[in-house]
Amino acid sequence: MNGKLLDTNVIIRYIKNKDNLDDVFEEENLYFSSITLGELFFGAECSERKRENYDVYSNLCGELEEIKTDAEVAPFYAKIKAQLKADGHPIPENDIWIAACAMTYNLTVVTADQHFSFIKNLNLLNR
Repeated sequence: MNGKLLDTNVIIRYIKNKDNLDDVFEEENLYFSSITLGELFFGAECSERKRENYDVYSNLCGELEEIKTDAEVAPFYAKIKAQLKADGHPIPENDIWIAACAMTYNLTVVTADQHFSFIKNLNLLNR
């Protein structure tokens, strides 16, 4: 599989039109992780416009392919977490799962979070 796995911050910035990310979203083979969907729904749940935000996130993600965390992803998660621990670079747990999804399916993570750079052998596009 080839393509790009969109991090939560990139999806939110695209929806809010904060940055020019049209070039990223015009590409083919765009994916999101079930972890990202959980983060988006958490944001919706904490907002004053729950239903509207749920709908926006659901509609956008409905246009992308979903990568689920499963038994194939779990070994990559374990390796990444062990590497980060050994290197002394802890990062948010959800981002480890997102990176594991990307590594499992040979996808490039599109993100604005610099801490992904601590993960060895991760294809990364900082946006």
